[in-house]
Amino acid sequence: MFKIKSEPTFPATITIIGQGREQKLALVFRHRIRTEYADLLQAVAKGEKTVEDAVLEVVESWEADAELSRDTLVLLDEQQPGACWAILMGYQSALGVARKGN
Repeated sequence: MFKIKSEPTFPATITIIGQGREQKLALVFRHRIRTEYADLLQAVAKGEKTVEDAVLEVVESWEADAELSRDTLVLLDEQQPGACWAILMGYQSALGVARKGN
């Protein structure tokens, strides 16, 4: 049976490209409805939340060489500028649905 309501979390793998390498990052995202996600992005745009805080709101866990924390996300963005935005955009892509051709 087709489910209308989403699961509270869902796994995804995103690819982050930069600095001459391509890396896959496995994550478990927290589901947010469309308006919640839009509000989160607006809060970042207004400076009410940092990108790192937004990532912590939508990522439950990840498979990386450091624990998921605000400090780690700040370090990630220092080492690989734009990586936190890439995670948020990966979330946006994973959140959307599409029709599979058959």
